[in-house]
Amino acid sequence: MSKPKILIVEDDSMLCTVFEMFLDELAYSHCGTVSSGEEALELCKNKKPDLILMDIHLSGKIDGVETAKVISENFNIPIIYISGVSDVNTVKRAVLKNTYGFMTKPVYKTSLELNIEFAINKHLMFNA
Repeated sequence: MSKPKILIVEDDSMLCTVFEMFLDELAYSHCGTVSSGEEALELCKNKKPDLILMDIHLSGKIDGVETAKVISENFNIPIIYISGVSDVNTVKRAVLKNTYGFMTKPVYKTSLELNIEFAINKHLMFNA
């Protein structure tokens, strides 16, 4: 299988650069980087990513969890949350059928790779 196309949904431009660099170094294809839930939904329609790295707090009218709910209802795309927020209520709110991971910032390249591989393989197992 070829490397998955990954969408980055993050409103911090410096973190976007770091995530893009990590994906490049790990030889993953990234199909876009957006800062709002609305942009993420549009990109899901047009580019059909294989995986989404989703921040919880985004620019725009809807946050990462609400965006993930819409993606869950309309697309079959696994999501790994990457957030600076790690309280129990936020984590509980983020648990959806398409949630395949929850990483707290700062994110390290090796842990990102492990989470991506885990999410992709688990998604393939349940959707074969």
